[in-house]
Amino acid sequence: MLWEWGLTSLGESAELLVTELITNAVKASRAVMQAAPVRLWLVSDLAQVLILVWDASPQPRVRVNASGETENGRGLTLVEAISEQWGWYGRDDGDGKFVWAIAR
Repeated sequence: MLWEWGLTSLGESAELLVTELITNAVKASRAVMQAAPVRLWLVSDLAQVLILVWDASPQPRVRVNASGETENGRGLTLVEAISEQWGWYGRDDGDGKFVWAIAR
């Protein structure tokens, strides 16, 4: 998609953001149900890319301070470091949440 949009310069950061957001979404969905459905959208204004991921858990995504020896917990810190902005919002009906990031 980035090639078609002429945004190949955002490829590495967008790929890393998608990987981290999808990994977190799968883990969050599995905590709520057996199957782990997630949804991914990429949206562009031809200058930047919005990455939007839905998961089944209504629980907020929070950044944790992971120690140097911890295997998990660095995903959102990484998302924060490489994205222009990121955030999340829950659905009004409690059916999961959306986590988003803007690739720069």
